[in-house]
Order: sequence, then structure tokens, then C-alpha cells
Amino acid sequence: MKSQNLLTWLRAPLIIGAFGVLLWLERRRPLRRHAIEPKFKREARNLAVAAVGAGALLLIERPAILLLAQFVEAHRWGLLKRLRLPSWLEVALAIVLLDYTLYVWHYLTHRVPFLWRFHVAHHVDLDLDASTALRFHFGELALSVPWRAAQVIVIGVSPMSYLAWQAFVFPSIIFHHSNLELPIGLERWLNRLIVTPRMHGIHHSIIEEETNSNWSSGLSVWDWMHGTLKLNVPQDEITIGVPAYRDPEEVRLTEVLVLPFRKQRPSWEIRDDGKSERQISGVAENYLLP
Repeated sequence: MKSQNLLTWLRAPLIIGAFGVLLWLERRRPLRRHAIEPKFKREARNLAVAAVGAGALLLIERPAILLLAQFVEAHRWGLLKRLRLPSWLEVALAIVLLDYTLYVWHYLTHRVPFLWRFHVAHHVDLDLDASTALRFHFGELALSVPWRAAQVIVIGVSPMSYLAWQAFVFPSIIFHHSNLELPIGLERWLNRLIVTPRMHGIHHSIIEEETNSNWSSGLSVWDWMHGTLKLNVPQDEITIGVPAYRDPEEVRLTEVLVLPFRKQRPSWEIRDDGKSERQISGVAENYLLP
């Protein structure tokens, strides 16, 4: 119980601290140096979208999922509770399994049209930095609650495991969305374990094939395992965003919030200009480029 209370207390400072440090670092060592929109304007918009989303989570996810986790622990539901593992091993395996099922959810948000209309609000950001990690549409966050409940029940996630996973995954998501240039040798090493900024930058490309890769959120092993890893695109060749929404006026705060409720454009077609494509040859698929 003391560890659970400590994690509850540390979670918010950890997330806020990671966000602040990465904002500072990406100003000193930016990975992508040419921005489409003024940084302050984008960050203010992204934080506003995040505030609406946080409100939805506080109202729906937090009370429901933590109560469910308590119920799961009390009644020993789910895979990990059936195995009766040492508590440290149960927490570690819960983090791994929650991370894998988050990979599956992310895949579904791209492949299921109804889910994509909400997730696209995250991808229409014309630049990519730590603030993008927070700009998920409140509708997508609300829709993720039943999935999160299924994760807790099937895996057998205790409140301690759930809080530990959040303490791992939120800073990880902020990190790999950041516009931070790491030394290439360090990033290649880190990328064998976790998702890194160059890896996730490819996922935010306007090229459909590139966006439909690198779906991992914490551990990078899931993309390696499922053959969805793509590391062969130089960052200076990436255009961030979604082809159908290239006008900054179309990604203002009000436009982003109502986007899922409007008639959807073909996401991967640039208006009057066909489909974005790229030809890359002679580069190994598993080589992280500078």
C-alpha cells in the first residue's frame, strides 16, 4: 500500500517533470529544425486539447479503471492473478502485457475507420514535439476506456501494476514524440529497447506506408516482433502530418475538437495532388538513420 501511495503521489510530478525537461532539451538540440507553425502557438493549442482530454480521463477512466483494478485484485481475476507470482514479477509482467496490448490498440486506431476519425486529431499536428504527445482527442480517450477495462480484467492488473505502468508509459510517450536530437549511436542503442524520437517521427509522416509502421508506445520489441518496424527514413525527408490537412487554418483548436464529428476526407490524398509517396532504395530496413 505504501508503494502504491508513493506511485500515486509521484506520477504527476514525473510526467510534468519529463515534459518540462524535454521541452527545454528540444529547444537546445532540435531533431527537425524547420517548423511549420510558431512553437508557442502550437504548444498552447496542444495543451488546450490535452486539458479537455485530461478532463475526460478524470471523469471516466481514472475512477472506473482503478476501482476495477481493486476488484480484480480482491477476486484474483485475470492471467497474472491466476499464476500467483511474486509481486515484483507480477508488476513487471503487467507492464509488459499492458504495453503490448497498447500496441494492439494503437494499431486498431489506425485500421478501424471509426477509431481513426478520432485518432487523426493527434496526427494532423503539422510539427512534432513533446506537446504532441499530450494532444489526444477527448473522444479517443473516452473510447479507449472499455479497451483499458478489458486489459485490466484479462491480464489481471492490480492498482499497483496499473500505476507503475502509467509511470512508465506516459514519460515514454512524451520522450518519443519529442523533437530531441540524440547522438545517433545512443539512439540506435536505445531503440533496441524503447521507442525513440527518430523512430516515432517516421510514424508521423504524411506517407501512409510510414505512418502505418512503428506502432509501439513503450517497448520497441512489438514492432520488431510483428514486422511493423521502419527505421530507414532520414528525418530531414519527413513531412509531419496528414496529407488531407496541410493548411494551418484547418488544425486550429476548434477545428481539431470538432474534426471527428465532421465528414471525413480521404486522409492520405493531398487535395488536387494525388497521394504522397516516397521511394527509398539501398537502405537496410533495420538501420536507424541520422
